[in-house]
Amino acid sequence: MAAGAAAGLALVLPASYTAEAVAYLRVTVPIPADDNTDAYYAATQMAPLKVDAVMPVFTSEAVAQRVVDSLDLDSTAPKVARSLTAFHEDDAVTVRVSARAESADDARRIADEVVRQTDTELSELEGGSYPIEIVLMTSAALAEVERTPSLTAFVAAGLIAGLAFGYAWVLLRELMDNSVRGSEDVRNATRMPFLGGIPKAKALDNGVVDVVPELEEPLRDLRTNVSAALGRVPGRVLVVASPHAGDGRSTIAVGLARVLAALGQRVVVVEGDLRHPSLSLAFRCSSESAGLAHLLGGRAELDQVLVHTRVERLAFIPAGECPPNPSELLASTRMAALLETLAGTCTVIVDTPPVDRFTDAAVLARRADRVLMVACAGRTTAEELNDAIKAVERGGGSILGVALNRLPVGWRTKRPLGGTFGSGVREEPKPAEIGGEAGARQRSASTSSMSSPMPS
Repeated sequence: MAAGAAAGLALVLPASYTAEAVAYLRVTVPIPADDNTDAYYAATQMAPLKVDAVMPVFTSEAVAQRVVDSLDLDSTAPKVARSLTAFHEDDAVTVRVSARAESADDARRIADEVVRQTDTELSELEGGSYPIEIVLMTSAALAEVERTPSLTAFVAAGLIAGLAFGYAWVLLRELMDNSVRGSEDVRNATRMPFLGGIPKAKALDNGVVDVVPELEEPLRDLRTNVSAALGRVPGRVLVVASPHAGDGRSTIAVGLARVLAALGQRVVVVEGDLRHPSLSLAFRCSSESAGLAHLLGGRAELDQVLVHTRVERLAFIPAGECPPNPSELLASTRMAALLETLAGTCTVIVDTPPVDRFTDAAVLARRADRVLMVACAGRTTAEELNDAIKAVERGGGSILGVALNRLPVGWRTKRPLGGTFGSGVREEPKPAEIGGEAGARQRSASTSSMSSPMPS
Protein backbone atom coordinates (compact mmCIF):
# COMPACT_ATOMS: atom_id res chain seq x y z
CA MET A 1 0.00 0.00 0.00
CA ALA A 2 2.81 2.40 0.89
CA ALA A 3 4.60 1.58 -2.39
CA GLY A 4 1.40 2.28 -4.33
CA ALA A 5 0.90 5.58 -2.53
CA ALA A 6 4.49 6.57 -3.27
CA ALA A 7 4.06 5.68 -6.95
CA GLY A 8 0.88 7.72 -7.09
CA LEU A 9 2.62 10.66 -5.44
CA ALA A 10 5.50 10.46 -7.91
CA LEU A 11 3.02 10.55 -10.80
CA VAL A 12 1.06 13.48 -9.34
CA LEU A 13 4.03 15.70 -8.48
CA PRO A 14 5.40 17.99 -11.25
CA ALA A 15 8.08 16.10 -13.15
CA SER A 16 11.32 17.32 -14.72
CA TYR A 17 13.71 15.47 -17.03
CA THR A 18 17.50 15.63 -17.18
CA ALA A 19 19.46 14.70 -20.31
CA GLU A 20 23.22 14.56 -20.73
CA ALA A 21 25.42 15.24 -23.75
CA VAL A 22 29.19 14.82 -23.95
CA ALA A 23 31.39 17.54 -25.48
CA TYR A 24 34.93 17.06 -26.70
CA LEU A 25 37.55 19.83 -26.58
CA ARG A 26 39.76 19.75 -29.63
CA VAL A 27 42.92 21.90 -29.58
CA THR A 28 44.36 23.05 -32.88
CA VAL A 29 48.07 23.99 -32.86
CA PRO A 30 50.00 25.14 -35.99
CA ILE A 31 52.23 22.27 -37.06
CA PRO A 32 55.61 23.12 -38.63
CA ALA A 33 56.45 20.98 -41.61
CA ASP A 34 59.54 19.58 -39.94
CA ASP A 35 58.23 19.01 -36.31
CA ASN A 36 54.95 17.05 -36.19
CA THR A 37 55.75 15.32 -32.91
CA ASP A 38 56.35 18.46 -30.89
CA ALA A 39 53.17 20.10 -32.17
CA TYR A 40 51.05 17.13 -31.23
CA TYR A 41 52.62 17.05 -27.79
CA ALA A 42 51.89 20.72 -27.26
CA ALA A 43 48.25 20.22 -28.21
CA THR A 44 47.78 17.35 -25.74
CA GLN A 45 49.32 19.41 -22.96
CA MET A 46 47.21 22.46 -23.71
CA ALA A 47 43.82 20.72 -23.95
CA PRO A 48 43.36 19.76 -20.24
CA LEU A 49 44.47 23.22 -19.18
CA LYS A 50 41.96 24.89 -21.45
CA VAL A 51 39.07 22.76 -20.18
CA ASP A 52 39.07 24.45 -16.78
CA ALA A 53 39.11 27.83 -18.47
CA VAL A 54 36.05 27.19 -20.63
CA MET A 55 33.89 25.35 -18.06
CA PRO A 56 31.98 28.48 -16.90
CA VAL A 57 31.01 29.22 -20.49
CA PHE A 58 28.86 26.07 -20.75
CA THR A 59 26.49 27.28 -18.00
CA SER A 60 26.62 31.00 -18.73
CA GLU A 61 23.55 33.09 -19.49
CA ALA A 62 25.16 34.10 -22.78
CA VAL A 63 25.14 30.51 -23.98
CA ALA A 64 21.66 30.03 -22.50
CA GLN A 65 20.38 32.98 -24.49
CA ARG A 66 21.83 31.53 -27.67
CA VAL A 67 20.06 28.22 -26.89
CA VAL A 68 16.74 30.00 -26.25
CA ASP A 69 17.02 31.82 -29.58
CA SER A 70 18.21 28.82 -31.53
CA LEU A 71 15.51 26.44 -30.28
CA ASP A 72 12.82 29.12 -29.93
CA LEU A 73 12.17 28.08 -26.31
CA ASP A 74 9.35 29.53 -24.26
CA SER A 75 11.73 30.37 -21.42
CA THR A 76 14.34 32.93 -20.36
CA ALA A 77 18.11 32.79 -20.44
CA PRO A 78 18.53 32.92 -16.62
CA LYS A 79 16.07 30.06 -16.15
CA VAL A 80 17.78 27.94 -18.78
CA ALA A 81 21.19 28.75 -17.31
CA ARG A 82 20.05 27.56 -13.88
CA SER A 83 18.99 24.27 -15.41
CA LEU A 84 22.47 23.57 -16.84
CA THR A 85 25.40 21.79 -15.23
CA ALA A 86 28.82 20.96 -16.65
CA PHE A 87 31.38 18.52 -15.26
CA HIS A 88 34.70 17.13 -16.33
CA GLU A 89 37.21 14.79 -14.73
CA ASP A 90 40.83 15.76 -14.09
CA ASP A 91 43.19 15.37 -17.07
CA ALA A 92 40.22 14.72 -19.36
CA VAL A 93 39.26 16.66 -22.45
CA THR A 94 35.57 15.75 -22.34
CA VAL A 95 32.81 17.68 -20.61
CA ARG A 96 29.48 16.22 -19.51
CA VAL A 97 26.72 18.76 -20.04
CA SER A 98 23.36 18.18 -18.35
CA ALA A 99 20.14 20.07 -19.08
CA ARG A 100 16.89 19.92 -17.11
CA ALA A 101 13.52 20.60 -18.76
CA GLU A 102 9.82 19.83 -18.40
CA SER A 103 9.91 17.19 -21.12
CA ALA A 104 12.44 14.56 -22.06
CA ASP A 105 12.62 15.79 -25.67
CA ASP A 106 13.33 19.39 -24.61
CA ALA A 107 16.04 18.23 -22.20
CA ARG A 108 17.82 16.32 -25.00
CA ARG A 109 17.58 19.21 -27.46
CA ILE A 110 18.89 21.75 -24.94
CA ALA A 111 21.85 19.57 -23.85
CA ASP A 112 23.01 19.10 -27.43
CA GLU A 113 22.46 22.75 -28.33
CA VAL A 114 24.46 23.96 -25.31
CA VAL A 115 27.54 22.17 -26.69
CA ARG A 116 27.12 23.77 -30.11
CA GLN A 117 26.39 27.26 -28.77
CA THR A 118 29.32 27.09 -26.33
CA ASP A 119 31.66 26.60 -29.28
CA THR A 120 30.07 29.57 -31.04
CA GLU A 121 30.30 31.75 -27.91
CA LEU A 122 34.00 30.91 -27.42
CA SER A 123 34.79 31.69 -31.04
CA GLU A 124 33.23 35.13 -30.68
CA LEU A 125 34.90 35.79 -27.34
CA GLU A 126 38.42 34.73 -28.39
CA GLY A 127 38.35 35.58 -32.05
CA GLY A 128 38.74 33.42 -35.06
CA SER A 129 42.30 32.33 -34.21
CA TYR A 130 41.31 30.69 -30.90
CA PRO A 131 42.81 27.16 -30.88
CA ILE A 132 39.98 25.49 -28.92
CA GLU A 133 37.10 23.86 -30.76
CA ILE A 134 34.18 22.25 -28.91
CA VAL A 135 32.41 19.45 -30.74
CA LEU A 136 29.48 17.18 -29.81
CA MET A 137 30.96 13.77 -29.10
CA THR A 138 27.89 11.98 -27.73
CA SER A 139 24.40 13.30 -28.37
CA ALA A 140 21.89 13.34 -25.49
CA ALA A 141 19.56 11.33 -27.73
CA LEU A 142 21.83 8.32 -27.18
CA ALA A 143 21.64 8.42 -23.38
CA GLU A 144 18.81 7.69 -20.97
CA VAL A 145 16.82 10.58 -19.59
CA GLU A 146 16.50 10.81 -15.81
CA ARG A 147 13.05 11.63 -14.45
CA THR A 148 12.61 13.65 -11.27
CA PRO A 149 10.93 12.59 -9.06
CA SER A 150 12.05 9.09 -9.94
CA LEU A 151 9.18 6.61 -10.01
CA THR A 152 11.51 3.75 -9.10
CA ALA A 153 13.08 5.67 -6.23
CA PHE A 154 9.69 6.73 -4.88
CA VAL A 155 8.33 3.17 -5.03
CA ALA A 156 11.46 1.82 -3.30
CA ALA A 157 11.28 4.53 -0.65
CA GLY A 158 7.58 3.89 -0.16
CA LEU A 159 8.17 0.16 0.18
CA ILE A 160 10.93 0.68 2.74
CA ALA A 161 8.85 3.24 4.63
CA GLY A 162 5.84 0.93 4.58
CA LEU A 163 7.86 -1.98 5.94
CA ALA A 164 9.44 0.20 8.59
CA PHE A 165 6.09 1.68 9.61
CA GLY A 166 4.45 -1.74 9.69
CA TYR A 167 7.21 -3.18 11.83
CA ALA A 168 7.10 -0.18 14.16
CA TRP A 169 3.32 -0.42 14.41
CA VAL A 170 3.43 -4.13 15.26
CA LEU A 171 6.17 -3.51 17.82
CA LEU A 172 4.22 -0.62 19.36
CA ARG A 173 1.05 -2.70 19.56
CA GLU A 174 2.94 -5.54 21.19
CA LEU A 175 4.45 -3.17 23.74
CA MET A 176 1.10 -1.53 24.50
CA ASP A 177 -1.03 -4.68 24.26
CA ASN A 178 -2.09 -5.90 27.69
CA SER A 179 -4.57 -8.47 26.43
CA VAL A 180 -4.39 -12.12 27.44
CA ARG A 181 -3.43 -14.35 24.51
CA GLY A 182 -2.54 -17.70 26.01
CA SER A 183 -2.22 -19.87 29.07
CA GLU A 184 0.90 -18.13 30.38
CA ASP A 185 -0.78 -14.73 30.12
CA VAL A 186 -3.72 -16.01 32.15
CA ARG A 187 -1.57 -17.52 34.87
CA ASN A 188 0.74 -14.50 35.07
CA ALA A 189 -2.12 -12.02 35.17
CA THR A 190 -4.53 -13.78 37.52
CA ARG A 191 -2.70 -16.62 39.29
CA MET A 192 -5.75 -18.67 38.39
CA PRO A 193 -5.68 -22.11 36.69
CA PHE A 194 -5.97 -22.05 32.93
CA LEU A 195 -8.58 -24.68 32.13
CA GLY A 196 -8.79 -24.60 28.35
CA GLY A 197 -8.68 -22.71 25.08
CA ILE A 198 -11.30 -22.68 22.35
CA PRO A 199 -10.32 -21.61 18.80
CA LYS A 200 -12.32 -19.21 16.64
CA ALA A 201 -15.44 -20.86 15.20
CA LYS A 202 -19.09 -20.14 14.50
CA ALA A 203 -20.16 -22.34 17.36
CA LEU A 204 -23.80 -21.32 17.77
CA ASP A 205 -24.81 -20.69 14.18
CA ASN A 206 -26.06 -24.21 13.53
CA GLY A 207 -27.33 -25.13 16.98
CA VAL A 208 -25.95 -27.19 19.84
CA VAL A 209 -26.98 -30.54 18.33
CA ASP A 210 -24.46 -30.10 15.50
CA VAL A 211 -20.85 -31.01 16.15
CA VAL A 212 -18.27 -28.37 15.20
CA PRO A 213 -15.16 -30.46 14.35
CA GLU A 214 -12.57 -27.81 15.22
CA LEU A 215 -14.14 -27.36 18.67
CA GLU A 216 -14.54 -30.97 19.75
CA GLU A 217 -11.03 -31.69 21.03
CA PRO A 218 -10.62 -28.31 22.79
CA LEU A 219 -14.04 -28.78 24.43
CA ARG A 220 -13.08 -32.28 25.61
CA ASP A 221 -9.87 -30.84 27.08
CA LEU A 222 -11.93 -28.19 28.87
CA ARG A 223 -14.34 -30.87 30.14
CA THR A 224 -11.45 -32.92 31.51
CA ASN A 225 -9.97 -29.99 33.40
CA VAL A 226 -13.29 -28.68 34.70
CA SER A 227 -14.25 -32.16 35.92
CA ALA A 228 -10.88 -32.63 37.60
CA ALA A 229 -11.11 -29.24 39.29
CA LEU A 230 -14.67 -29.77 40.49
CA GLY A 231 -14.03 -33.29 41.71
CA ARG A 232 -16.09 -36.39 41.11
CA VAL A 233 -18.99 -35.54 43.41
CA PRO A 234 -22.17 -35.69 41.26
CA GLY A 235 -24.46 -32.71 41.00
CA ARG A 236 -22.58 -29.48 40.69
CA VAL A 237 -23.64 -25.92 39.85
CA LEU A 238 -21.17 -24.16 37.55
CA VAL A 239 -21.69 -20.53 36.62
CA VAL A 240 -20.08 -19.41 33.36
CA ALA A 241 -19.21 -15.70 33.41
CA SER A 242 -17.12 -13.24 31.39
CA PRO A 243 -15.92 -9.64 31.74
CA HIS A 244 -17.70 -8.35 28.62
CA ALA A 245 -20.47 -9.19 26.19
CA GLY A 246 -19.19 -11.03 23.13
CA ASP A 247 -16.37 -12.84 24.94
CA GLY A 248 -17.83 -16.23 24.00
CA ARG A 249 -19.30 -17.10 27.37
CA SER A 250 -22.47 -18.65 25.91
CA THR A 251 -20.49 -20.57 23.29
CA ILE A 252 -18.38 -22.23 25.94
CA ALA A 253 -21.35 -22.85 28.26
CA VAL A 254 -23.28 -24.65 25.51
CA GLY A 255 -20.28 -26.58 24.19
CA LEU A 256 -19.20 -27.69 27.65
CA ALA A 257 -22.72 -28.86 28.46
CA ARG A 258 -22.88 -30.95 25.29
CA VAL A 259 -19.57 -32.75 25.83
CA LEU A 260 -20.45 -33.40 29.49
CA ALA A 261 -23.72 -34.98 28.35
CA ALA A 262 -21.80 -37.05 25.79
CA LEU A 263 -19.77 -38.45 28.70
CA GLY A 264 -22.96 -39.80 30.28
CA GLN A 265 -23.76 -37.03 32.75
CA ARG A 266 -27.17 -35.47 33.09
CA VAL A 267 -26.76 -31.77 32.35
CA VAL A 268 -29.12 -28.80 32.54
CA VAL A 269 -28.21 -25.45 31.00
CA VAL A 270 -29.93 -22.54 32.72
CA GLU A 271 -30.06 -19.28 30.78
CA GLY A 272 -29.36 -16.85 33.58
CA ASP A 273 -29.03 -13.86 31.25
CA LEU A 274 -32.59 -12.55 31.59
CA ARG A 275 -31.71 -9.22 29.96
CA HIS A 276 -30.30 -10.32 26.60
CA PRO A 277 -31.04 -14.04 26.15
CA SER A 278 -29.46 -15.75 23.15
CA LEU A 279 -29.36 -19.50 23.81
CA SER A 280 -32.73 -20.33 22.26
CA LEU A 281 -31.04 -20.25 18.84
CA ALA A 282 -28.41 -22.73 19.99
CA PHE A 283 -31.03 -25.14 21.35
CA ARG A 284 -33.46 -24.50 18.49
CA CYS A 285 -36.41 -23.61 20.62
CA SER A 286 -38.83 -20.70 20.57
CA SER A 287 -37.54 -17.54 22.24
CA GLU A 288 -41.12 -16.69 23.23
CA SER A 289 -41.74 -19.85 25.29
CA ALA A 290 -42.06 -19.77 29.07
CA GLY A 291 -38.72 -19.79 30.85
CA LEU A 292 -36.73 -18.96 33.95
CA ALA A 293 -38.36 -15.56 34.45
CA HIS A 294 -41.83 -17.19 34.50
CA LEU A 295 -40.68 -19.89 36.89
CA LEU A 296 -39.07 -17.46 39.35
CA GLY A 297 -42.09 -15.17 39.10
CA GLY A 298 -44.46 -17.99 40.07
CA ARG A 299 -46.16 -18.09 36.69
CA ALA A 300 -44.90 -21.53 35.60
CA GLU A 301 -43.70 -24.83 37.00
CA LEU A 302 -40.38 -26.48 36.35
CA ASP A 303 -41.81 -29.12 34.03
CA GLN A 304 -43.36 -26.33 31.94
CA VAL A 305 -40.07 -24.55 31.28
CA LEU A 306 -37.64 -27.48 31.11
CA VAL A 307 -36.82 -28.22 27.46
CA HIS A 308 -35.44 -31.67 26.59
CA THR A 309 -33.03 -31.20 23.69
CA ARG A 310 -32.14 -33.62 20.92
CA VAL A 311 -28.86 -34.23 22.72
CA GLU A 312 -29.38 -37.19 25.03
CA ARG A 313 -29.19 -36.33 28.77
CA LEU A 314 -29.09 -32.58 28.03
CA ALA A 315 -31.92 -30.23 29.03
CA PHE A 316 -32.32 -26.47 28.80
CA ILE A 317 -34.22 -23.79 30.70
CA PRO A 318 -34.59 -20.66 28.52
CA ALA A 319 -34.69 -17.17 29.97
CA GLY A 320 -38.27 -16.38 29.00
CA GLU A 321 -39.50 -12.82 28.69
CA CYS A 322 -37.31 -10.06 30.11
CA PRO A 323 -38.62 -9.12 33.60
CA PRO A 324 -38.41 -5.62 35.12
CA ASN A 325 -36.35 -6.91 38.07
CA PRO A 326 -33.90 -9.58 36.84
CA SER A 327 -31.33 -9.13 39.64
CA GLU A 328 -33.99 -9.55 42.33
CA LEU A 329 -35.38 -12.70 40.69
CA LEU A 330 -31.92 -14.27 40.42
CA ALA A 331 -31.20 -13.47 44.08
CA SER A 332 -34.54 -14.88 45.25
CA THR A 333 -35.08 -18.00 47.34
CA ARG A 334 -36.92 -19.52 44.37
CA MET A 335 -33.66 -19.40 42.35
CA ALA A 336 -31.76 -21.02 45.22
CA ALA A 337 -34.38 -23.74 45.48
CA LEU A 338 -34.31 -24.31 41.70
CA LEU A 339 -30.53 -24.81 41.63
CA GLU A 340 -30.75 -27.14 44.64
CA THR A 341 -33.42 -29.22 42.93
CA LEU A 342 -31.59 -29.46 39.64
CA ALA A 343 -28.24 -30.24 41.27
CA GLY A 344 -29.82 -33.17 43.07
CA THR A 345 -29.56 -35.27 39.93
CA CYS A 346 -27.78 -33.17 37.30
CA THR A 347 -24.78 -31.02 36.60
CA VAL A 348 -26.08 -27.47 36.23
CA ILE A 349 -24.40 -24.91 33.97
CA VAL A 350 -25.66 -21.34 34.32
CA ASP A 351 -25.02 -18.77 31.60
CA THR A 352 -24.89 -15.21 32.95
CA PRO A 353 -24.77 -11.58 31.75
CA PRO A 354 -21.34 -9.88 31.45
CA VAL A 355 -19.76 -8.97 34.76
CA ASP A 356 -18.77 -5.44 33.72
CA ARG A 357 -22.37 -4.32 33.10
CA PHE A 358 -24.56 -6.09 35.66
CA THR A 359 -24.37 -7.67 39.11
CA ASP A 360 -26.34 -10.74 38.00
CA ALA A 361 -23.23 -12.88 37.51
CA ALA A 362 -22.00 -12.11 41.04
CA VAL A 363 -25.45 -12.87 42.44
CA LEU A 364 -25.60 -16.25 40.69
CA ALA A 365 -21.96 -17.01 41.58
CA ARG A 366 -22.89 -16.95 45.27
CA ARG A 367 -25.47 -19.69 44.59
CA ALA A 368 -22.99 -21.87 42.65
CA ASP A 369 -20.21 -24.25 43.58
CA ARG A 370 -17.71 -22.63 41.25
CA VAL A 371 -17.41 -20.00 38.50
CA LEU A 372 -15.71 -20.58 35.15
CA MET A 373 -14.44 -17.21 33.89
CA VAL A 374 -14.28 -16.86 30.11
CA ALA A 375 -12.01 -14.31 28.42
CA CYS A 376 -11.63 -13.43 24.75
CA ALA A 377 -8.07 -14.02 23.53
CA GLY A 378 -6.47 -10.87 22.17
CA ARG A 379 -9.29 -8.61 23.40
CA THR A 380 -9.78 -9.04 27.13
CA THR A 381 -6.99 -7.28 29.01
CA ALA A 382 -5.34 -8.60 32.15
CA GLU A 383 -6.84 -5.71 34.12
CA GLU A 384 -10.36 -6.42 32.85
CA LEU A 385 -10.03 -10.11 33.64
CA ASN A 386 -8.79 -9.40 37.16
CA ASP A 387 -11.58 -6.87 37.76
CA ALA A 388 -14.20 -9.46 36.74
CA ILE A 389 -12.66 -12.10 39.02
CA LYS A 390 -12.60 -9.66 41.95
CA ALA A 391 -16.22 -8.66 41.33
CA VAL A 392 -17.30 -12.30 41.48
CA GLU A 393 -15.27 -12.97 44.60
CA ARG A 394 -16.66 -9.87 46.33
CA GLY A 395 -20.14 -11.24 45.64
CA GLY A 396 -19.29 -14.48 47.43
CA GLY A 397 -18.41 -16.58 44.39
CA SER A 398 -15.41 -18.88 44.01
CA ILE A 399 -13.42 -18.97 40.74
CA LEU A 400 -12.71 -22.42 39.35
CA GLY A 401 -10.37 -21.17 36.62
CA VAL A 402 -10.19 -19.32 33.32
CA ALA A 403 -10.97 -20.46 29.77
CA LEU A 404 -9.89 -18.49 26.68
CA ASN A 405 -12.19 -18.20 23.69
CA ARG A 406 -11.38 -17.27 20.09
CA LEU A 407 -7.79 -18.37 20.10
CA PRO A 408 -6.06 -18.30 16.70
CA VAL A 409 -6.88 -21.26 14.47
CA GLY A 410 -4.31 -23.99 14.92
CA TRP A 411 -3.47 -22.95 18.47
CA ARG A 412 -2.99 -25.92 20.75
CA THR A 413 -1.50 -26.26 24.20
CA LYS A 414 0.04 -29.44 25.55
CA ARG A 415 -2.35 -32.20 26.42
CA PRO A 416 -3.76 -31.85 29.94
CA LEU A 417 -1.91 -33.82 32.57
CA GLY A 418 -3.98 -32.87 35.56
CA GLY A 419 -5.81 -29.99 37.11
CA THR A 420 -3.92 -27.30 35.19
CA PHE A 421 -4.41 -27.29 31.42
CA GLY A 422 -1.19 -27.51 29.46
CA SER A 423 1.06 -26.78 32.44
CA GLY A 424 3.34 -29.73 31.77
CA VAL A 425 3.26 -30.62 35.48
CA ARG A 426 1.02 -33.40 36.65
CA GLU A 427 -1.29 -32.49 39.51
CA GLU A 428 -3.53 -34.93 41.26
CA PRO A 429 -7.16 -33.88 40.85
CA LYS A 430 -8.62 -32.70 44.14
CA PRO A 431 -12.31 -32.33 44.91
CA ALA A 432 -13.18 -28.65 44.86
CA GLU A 433 -14.05 -27.04 48.14
CA ILE A 434 -17.52 -25.59 47.82
CA GLY A 435 -17.87 -22.02 49.02
CA GLY A 436 -20.68 -19.54 49.38
CA GLU A 437 -24.25 -20.68 49.94
CA ALA A 438 -23.54 -23.88 47.99
CA GLY A 439 -21.34 -25.14 50.80
CA ALA A 440 -24.28 -25.60 53.11
CA ARG A 441 -26.52 -27.12 50.48
CA GLN A 442 -27.53 -30.77 50.85
CA ARG A 443 -28.66 -31.80 47.43
CA SER A 444 -31.82 -33.80 47.59
CA ALA A 445 -34.59 -33.50 45.06
CA SER A 446 -37.11 -34.78 47.55
CA THR A 447 -36.69 -31.70 49.77
CA SER A 448 -37.80 -29.27 47.09
CA SER A 449 -41.30 -28.43 46.01
CA MET A 450 -40.06 -27.83 42.43
CA SER A 451 -39.39 -31.48 41.66
CA SER A 452 -39.74 -32.45 38.01
CA PRO A 453 -38.47 -35.11 35.62
CA MET A 454 -34.77 -34.52 34.84
CA PRO A 455 -32.91 -35.43 31.67
CA SER A 456 -32.46 -39.15 31.27
